[in-house]
Amino acid sequence: MRWLGAFLIPLLLAAADAPRLAKLPPGKTFLVIMPHHDDHTHEYGLGGLIARMVDEGYRGRYVRVTNDEKDGANGWGRNDLVNEKETAEATRVLGIDEAISLNWRNDHMSSIPVQDLRAQLILLIRKYRPDVVMSYDPWGHYDRNPDHRMVSRAVAEAVWLARYSNCLPEHAAMGLKPHRVPYLYYSQRSDYGRGHRPNVAIELTEDQVRRKARAYWLHRNVRVNPGAARRVRQELDARGLKIPDLDGLGDEEAAIRLQEWRMFWISARRGKESGAAYAETVYFMDEWSGLPGLAPYLAENAVTK
Repeated sequence: MRWLGAFLIPLLLAAADAPRLAKLPPGKTFLVIMPHHDDHTHEYGLGGLIARMVDEGYRGRYVRVTNDEKDGANGWGRNDLVNEKETAEATRVLGIDEAISLNWRNDHMSSIPVQDLRAQLILLIRKYRPDVVMSYDPWGHYDRNPDHRMVSRAVAEAVWLARYSNCLPEHAAMGLKPHRVPYLYYSQRSDYGRGHRPNVAIELTEDQVRRKARAYWLHRNVRVNPGAARRVRQELDARGLKIPDLDGLGDEEAAIRLQEWRMFWISARRGKESGAAYAETVYFMDEWSGLPGLAPYLAENAVTK
């Protein structure tokens, strides 16, 4: 029966390691800071979390750091304009109040001083005073996109420094006071390596997944590929197969349907791992995360006055 143990033990360990469902923290506002126009909607997390936070009373803004000039087949200038418009449309579907573009050059983030981007983000944090900041995980390590690595590092540093009055004291002349962000959610691409693993799962409703899926494909310039949908159907046809739900749909409509299925599939998979119908997994940090051992000590020993 040794083979049975070799089969079951990894499955049991994986189940034990699956992030547990967690409640949302208290608060009113969030700030999502991402390198590109569509980074908030991908299958690795945040789109559903954003929709749920809005449903529970949060209000938020989205910061698009680059101009996305290379995302799409319309030429750099046209891509920039189209992607900015689609950012506004997709974030509205999730319930975000405003999309802010910093317009750094796409794929050139590694060529700028991190201090310059960090200073911009500190200003935004002090201006909007979010209870929650969301971004890529600065400890992800395996993300091969240089913009992702650069922005995640700048976000982590900005969140840390925004609380100190001696950091960029000139902000005081604009009426901006230091601000401590108590809660952080980080997502990470996991198709390149394991890196920093998620530690919580956020339960989603079917409507929240639907909005996440719609926000995903509303980035039509990069997400809706009629040619790809056509090839999928041709490959199925060559094998004597078909997907009945795609019958009667044009290639663009079929591409949209396939993207929606992708979002529902990953949300259902994360939900099954965590004991819910749908979920997203993310890395969560609170005000105790920088003090190892304090959170479990408080959970075991702190009492209400």
